[in-house]
Amino acid sequence: EALQRIVSNLANKNGEIHNFIDMLNHTIKNVQVNSSNAISELDEEFDGLYSLLDEMKGSMASTIQQEEARKVQALQ
Repeated sequence: EALQRIVSNLANKNGEIHNFIDMLNHTIKNVQVNSSNAISELDEEFDGLYSLLDEMKGSMASTIQQEEARKVQALQ
């Protein structure tokens, strides 16, 4: 009877361990998906910011060139 109780206890613990392992595997998959989504969102955000900065660079360069031309013309 004691041996049967021990075996039963071990079987229950084994089931708990398997459930815990399944939960950990599920958590790992969620972490991987969340990480992948975060990287994708970061890429999109970076690409948008880079495009905006590139547009601003072009605009500012154009303004500087126009100012340069205006000053050179005024000096001539």
